[in-house]
Amino acid sequence: MADDRGPLSVAVDPERRLWTLRAKGAGVGHPVVEGDTVYVSVPGERVAALDAGSGRVRWCSREVAEVWPPYVAVAGAVVAVPVRQRQETERDAFTALDAATGRMRWTRRESALCAVVAVGDSTFVVWNGTPEERGSIAGVDALSGKTLWEDEFERIDELVVRGERVILGAGRLRALDGRSGDEIWSGGEGELLRRAGEAVEDAAVFLSWRGRPYGPKSLVVGASDTGEQLAETRFPREAQRYRWGHPELVDGGRALFYGTTGRRVRLLGYAGLDRAEVSESWKLGWLQRGSFMRVLCVGDWIYALCWDRRLYVAEVDPRGGLRRLRLRGPYKMTVREPEYLTAGPGYVLASGKDGMAVLRDGRVLWASHTVRPEVLPVPLDGDRFLFRARSRNDKEIRLYCADVETGRRVLP
Repeated sequence: MADDRGPLSVAVDPERRLWTLRAKGAGVGHPVVEGDTVYVSVPGERVAALDAGSGRVRWCSREVAEVWPPYVAVAGAVVAVPVRQRQETERDAFTALDAATGRMRWTRRESALCAVVAVGDSTFVVWNGTPEERGSIAGVDALSGKTLWEDEFERIDELVVRGERVILGAGRLRALDGRSGDEIWSGGEGELLRRAGEAVEDAAVFLSWRGRPYGPKSLVVGASDTGEQLAETRFPREAQRYRWGHPELVDGGRALFYGTTGRRVRLLGYAGLDRAEVSESWKLGWLQRGSFMRVLCVGDWIYALCWDRRLYVAEVDPRGGLRRLRLRGPYKMTVREPEYLTAGPGYVLASGKDGMAVLRDGRVLWASHTVRPEVLPVPLDGDRFLFRARSRNDKEIRLYCADVETGRRVLP
């Protein structure tokens, strides 16, 4: 640790790779997972880095001001952490820490640019991420904090990173070199799309959703180095109605649409990035009451949460339809009012004020009233997840690494 204030302790179950982080008499912040490291804010306005497998505290920084989780970016050997300065202006700032030791490398103060992404191993790109101040963008050297370039657009609606390129939805689509800021190409319209969790892994392509509100709409595959259109999927009438908006890209090369007004879910598949054609589609039925607040597709299952806190599931099958799923686990534990759904690798975390449940393949693995996350839980891998919860004496907020299959966790 960098100093002796607010010691941290970790209780570990090494056989099951479960652990619990606590800061005695205080609380820990929202976790951010990058690779094999978990970053979390801890008392004293500091940041700690933990080994995701063992829970071991690799380092704990000195005071860096109020941390804004869960927005953290890692470029090579540097971690950029957005923070809030204690000033009347309440302007945003970024503190860069050494990824190996936690020592401060540089600070960017009083910045109107409040969002950050890593481009390669040597550059951070920061831009406006609020509706009031969209349009400015800059490249920053990861090691020194030196501003490499700056630019300004009428607005920046969306941004994705492809290799060393930054692709913007800024009125029209355009791509910038992340290191120099030079424009590589410009042209075309559409909304940039991300897959659930992140965008397409292939850095050579990007996806966009094009079309006017009441006209034909399509999913377009573009080349990230030239902007050239490589393939196009035209969607049927139900997916072209304005109220559906743009799709979410989910497992198995699928586009998920759902409408809160019509309470209908539609899932369409496309054959692949090199041959973007509609392969199959499924209507998953109408609901008689309520409207959707969240819909997820994990594997071959769709989970739809309504505003009245009812959860419905459906298997991806042309003959299937939505059915009510009650979050009842062993020992008749039931979570009656789920508020949030979070997709993990092969499972779904359903949480609310009265507890939490884990779902897989359309069934409930377990439900608990004692597991009550303070904020959304965070999937760690296929076997474990992270969540923050209060201790039984209500004096601490701890970070738990728990088992997906059973909900088992270490109680210090």
